[in-house]
Formats: sequence, structure tokens, C-alpha cells
Amino acid sequence: MSGGLRSMVARTAAGLWVALALVVALAAMGCSPDETLGPDAATDEVADGVATDVPAGVDTVEADAVEIWADVPAVEVTPDLPPAEVDETPGCVGDFCAAGPQHAPDPAQWGPFPVGVMTEWLELYDHTGAPRKIRIEIWYPTTEEFRDGPFDAIAFEKDAPPEAADMVEKYRDQLPPIPVKVTRDSPVRGSDGPYPLVIFSHGAYGVRFQSVFYTVPLASHGYVVASMDHTGNTIYDLLAEDGYNLDDMILSALDRPYDTVMTIAHMTWRVTKKGDPFYGAIETTSIGLSGHSFGGFTSVLVPFIDPRIKAVVAHSPATSMLGALGYKVEDFPVPIMIQGGKLDKTLDPEKEIEPAWVKLPLPKFKFMLETGGHFTYSDICLLDLVYIANSMGIEDADNALGDGCADYNLDPDIAHPIINQFAIGFFNHYLRGSKGSLNYFDAAAAETYGDLLTYQSEM
Repeated sequence: MSGGLRSMVARTAAGLWVALALVVALAAMGCSPDETLGPDAATDEVADGVATDVPAGVDTVEADAVEIWADVPAVEVTPDLPPAEVDETPGCVGDFCAAGPQHAPDPAQWGPFPVGVMTEWLELYDHTGAPRKIRIEIWYPTTEEFRDGPFDAIAFEKDAPPEAADMVEKYRDQLPPIPVKVTRDSPVRGSDGPYPLVIFSHGAYGVRFQSVFYTVPLASHGYVVASMDHTGNTIYDLLAEDGYNLDDMILSALDRPYDTVMTIAHMTWRVTKKGDPFYGAIETTSIGLSGHSFGGFTSVLVPFIDPRIKAVVAHSPATSMLGALGYKVEDFPVPIMIQGGKLDKTLDPEKEIEPAWVKLPLPKFKFMLETGGHFTYSDICLLDLVYIANSMGIEDADNALGDGCADYNLDPDIAHPIINQFAIGFFNHYLRGSKGSLNYFDAAAAETYGDLLTYQSEM
């Protein structure tokens, strides 16, 4: 990283992240491909360190900041590739149909499809050109024979990389398996695609499966959902290093956008590859982006960089860094829904949500849980991160890592279906063309929950 860029990022990150460093160290957790994606795959021309083919909205970014994200391949795909199979009633299981022009299923409930999951390693390069590997979790509609399982619980001890294995074993009681209604490595359901693609970005020192309450039901409604571990900024990195590393936070701010756009490039490339499980299974013109906390920052940054993004749902996002990086909130290019908690202690919504909301262009939607905290928008409360953080000497762990998990916070069993109703309904409307789904995330829908939430929208 150039000295000037490192200084700029450190300076802009300091106001938000240094103040939160010890508080949120654990907080925002909430099979390699055949080809390597990297700088050689890029097609944009670069002159004097500035991309000559950069989407609108990045003209005020410093030259070396633009250069980091200039080498994003302009992947060309055929959007109308045939699915692997043909069904006379695409998108339906009996009378239960996925969202579309004629259908608007309840997004608070499980969708029409059973869900499968695959895990892959993607080889690419970081912002300096050094080799970088990221792990991707992909959830997708699977075939009927797997509707009742076998289901694959998430086990940290099986998932941990070698460098973190000893620490994961040490804290195995605090990192219990996460039950999830998915079948590992089951076939992609070819008959009811192609499916819109949604990319999910985890929070600082999080993990790709930190929000399965949301990503898995989203897949059941007819989406391919890909979530990457941002290498260097995961819970495993925190455990392996036995604590928080500010340099990793700064570097992650640079690597996260590249991780995201390259994951999109990888998934859209797979659509064109005959014999690939996802051949013809992804609608490459309908791509959504979502994320939590630091991942929420990622989800509001990347649409400025990658025009393939068509809609965004940001959970408890950090937005204040956008201006420091040269991006104007008022130029945000796609429809967005921001979801947060009014009791969020980690990222104060009065600083991170409200100022951005005023400037965002239309259409925009905002949904705030009155007693929601930071981790209400994740599955973090299933883990005992307070114990781990205290063992590591991380200050204020009880306050920070209980942000959303306290008795006074809205119970996840109540909060999560509401979050899904508004978020999945939003994607159904904007990515699946379901006009009727607006009824699940409009003001009338919000009113049915009384004083549990507040809602605003402008279309």
C-alpha cells in the first residue's frame, strides 16, 4: 500500500474505527475454482494511476484509492442461458410459488424451495497485487429429495483454518454448532431458475455464516446467496492473533470491495461454464448486495464501484467513511433499504444512519427496531463471545458483545422474521419483479408491528 493511501485510510478510519476498536473487536460478526481471478483478468484501462472506465460517482476519489478498485474484470455473461432442466411451472412447488410478477409470497416465512450449501476457496489478489484466498459459502435452492435433510449444522471446529484450530478448540463451549436448515453439497435446483444473486458481507472479525437466520431463508425464496470470509478480518484471524489488530481493520477496508466484486465476477463466470453446478442457474442482470456493520459499509460502498449491483439491504451499516473516501451519499446509484436498531451502542444510528438517510436519493427505505441492538441483525447472540473477549483482555466486552443480546433487546425469535419480511420482500420487489411484494415492506406493513419499529420510505 502506498504511504499516502495508508495515511488517508488510517486517517479516515480513525474517527470511527479506533474509537470502537476494543469495543467491537469481536463485535461485528455479527474446492478451489478452476480459474484464478486477479489483476491479469482486468479489462479497464488505467492511465496515470486512475481508471479511465470508472462508474459515475467516483470522480472525487484520490488517484491511488481509485487504482485499488480499477482492476475489476468486466465479465460478460449470457443472461438467457438455459437452466439445466425445464419445468412447466418454473418457480413453483405445487401451488407455492416464488416471488415474481404474478406472485408475492410472505417473505417472513420459509420460501418454496429447500436449500443447499457449498463451500469454496477463491484464489485472487489483494489491493497490492499479492495472492489472496477467500472462502465463500454459497446457499441456493436445491432439489425436492433434500427438503427434509439431512441438514448440516455449522461446526466451528470443523470450519476453522489450521492457524485458528487450537483457539477454536479452547473455546469450543463458547462456539457451539449453529443449527441450520441446509443440505451440504446437494444439487442446484435447475428447474426453477435462473435465480437472482445476492452477495452478503460480514462484519469486522465476523464470519461468512454469521447471519444464517437471513441468508438461508433468502435462498429458500429463490436466490443464490454468496457470502465470503474477508480474509484477515474474520473471527478466525482474531483468535489466531489472540486479539484485535488495527492494521488488519485498515487493510480490510481496502480488500473488502475487491473481495466483493471478484466474488460477483466468479459467480457470474460460473453461469457460463457448462458442467458447473451453477451453469444457467443465476440471473446475472439481477444482483443484490447486503451486509452487516463493517459489511454494511461494504454494501453501501461497492455499488459506486460495480454497476452490476441493482439493490442493497444494509444492516446496521457504517456510512460515515463514504465521504472521506470521496463518495457522495446523494449519488448512491441503486434502491436501498437500511435496517438498524435504535439501541445500537456499537454504531450509533444518529451518526451512521440518520445523516445518510437524509441525503440518499429515491427510492429509499429505512426500518428501525425500537429495542434492537447491533447484533440483533445476526446470529451472534447464539455464541458466548463475551467470555472469549474477556479471556483475551478485550475491554468493555459485556457492553459491546451484548449489544442486541440483552433481556431488554427484542428477542431474536421475534426480530428475525420481521427483518426477513422487510429485507427479502425488498429484494423480491427489486430483483424478482414482484410488485405485490411491496405490501410486505411498506408503511402499512410496518404499522402491523405497532411500537416494535419505526419506518420511513420515499419512492
